[in-house]
Amino acid sequence: MIHIITDTTANLPQEVLDQYGIPLVPQYVHFGEETLRDSFDISPAAFYARQAAASELPKTSAPSPADFAPHFSRIQSEDPGGIVLCIHPSSEVSGTVRSARLAAAEFPDLDIRIFDTRSVSLGLGLMVWEAARMVCDGAGVEAVLKRLQYMRDHMQTYFVVDTLEYLAKGGRIGRAQHLLGTLLDIKPILTLVDGVVESHSRARTRTRAIAAIRDLILQQAQGKPRLQLGVAHAVCEEEGRALCNDLATALNPETTLFAEIGPSIGVHAGPGTLAACWVSLPD
Repeated sequence: MIHIITDTTANLPQEVLDQYGIPLVPQYVHFGEETLRDSFDISPAAFYARQAAASELPKTSAPSPADFAPHFSRIQSEDPGGIVLCIHPSSEVSGTVRSARLAAAEFPDLDIRIFDTRSVSLGLGLMVWEAARMVCDGAGVEAVLKRLQYMRDHMQTYFVVDTLEYLAKGGRIGRAQHLLGTLLDIKPILTLVDGVVESHSRARTRTRAIAAIRDLILQQAQGKPRLQLGVAHAVCEEEGRALCNDLATALNPETTLFAEIGPSIGVHAGPGTLAACWVSLPD
């Protein structure tokens, strides 16, 4: 049997996790000396309210190997011949993959596969969901990994932030660093390239930036088979739902995910972040 594990950066709806029995390993958010487990100890709504009132920016840390150990131990006990598939965010922005590998080394008799999606949020979430459906349909681990590799290579992600301050201070801005100090009221449209945040283009206003993301995805994804779509927001649900509805109506995707960006990503992206991602699966 294949057992899928992911973490709280996937931003997957609880009903999806419950349907497929996918356990979450928590990321951590730190307000000063206080440490909270993303989504376990603090909800997105509570986090963003606290972030807005905080005198200094919160920080994050990846799960430790000890966070994986109970899941590995349980599977080894319940299904000794089972396979564990850990699906996690880009190693360029998170230490989660490294922690999973360290934990796996302590379970040499368990077949543990660790997949770096080079993505985050619903880009990661779409991959987890597709893997879970494939396992449910009886696919083997090599077929699932091949599909995940395809999705990783073809996933397109675009997002707009209200300010680059959070990404810059968290060290997650990658090769878009050159935008700092030059933007004034210009809104950057960002993307992920090989798991790193990069600048894609710019718009004069937030409204135009969101419209540009919509138009870009419509142009790229129109007519593609087996379309998987994800839209995620941080304290801008109305804008997020409007974008998701526009894209879903025009593209008729096979899968649509809509979610709120969780605390461990919100630390770096900040309130007002709106992201959309898509991938077309082979027939």
